Amino acid sequence: MTETPIAGAGVHEYLAAQAATLIAMREPVIAREADAVHRMRVATRRLRSVLSTYGSLYAAVPFKRRRLRWLADELGTVRDLEVLRMRFAKRLGDERPEWFTELEAKERDAYGPLAEVCGRERTRRLLAAVEALAAYPEFTPAAALPADEVLGPVVERSRLAMTQAVEAIAGAADADEARHRARNAAKRTRYTADAAAFLGEETAAVAAEAKRIQNRFGRCQDDIVAIRYLEAHAPDSPLLEDERRRYAKHVARAEEALSAA
Repeated sequence: MTETPIAGAGVHEYLAAQAATLIAMREPVIAREADAVHRMRVATRRLRSVLSTYGSLYAAVPFKRRRLRWLADELGTVRDLEVLRMRFAKRLGDERPEWFTELEAKERDAYGPLAEVCGRERTRRLLAAVEALAAYPEFTPAAALPADEVLGPVVERSRLAMTQAVEAIAGAADADEARHRARNAAKRTRYTADAAAFLGEETAAVAAEAKRIQNRFGRCQDDIVAIRYLEAHAPDSPLLEDERRRYAKHVARAEEALSAA
């Protein structure tokens, strides 16, 4: 007979993995290595999410979650420019108009302040506290309870919140904002289910569905960000109409998926 896992052990394994990635990516971010900012930012967000969702399993956390949000925001400055630069580079091919070279320069310049952030004592203290939590966790009594009893209801509540956010799109006054909220709800549900994935296929299915919803509405949001950037910096670029067509296509697909649900 398979032994039922306890809540704290499974969640903490996930937390420790995010902590390890967060700490490991500091030097690669400073060195401007490819994908390092993205990986560090995702680990920061996942760590913050698991502490928000499953924080009751920990008797003590040696740092405030808002510190993780601060770090994610600092990483986001570079990451947002990186996403735009990669997106437009793919569309432009070998062409490099002036507005694109200016975007590349903005991304390069943004690495300077980010490297300073990564070198600050504030950041070093945060990463040391994260490492300490991963290595020496202090659990509450709830962490010793069967995982399915403790984590299962949390995953289900998150799934229902995601479903409600998706359903709210149909009657929303601002559909773009409603899709963005649904995307964020899906992201939270995905992280919540990922941290409890050891529960089995049902939880894995929740994570997979959340990922599909996150990606579906994420494409719409990425289109909006690209359109706004081009409207502000390259209103005469042929890419602008191309991005508007892509946005319309992605919105249509999202609405089709909602109708079929």
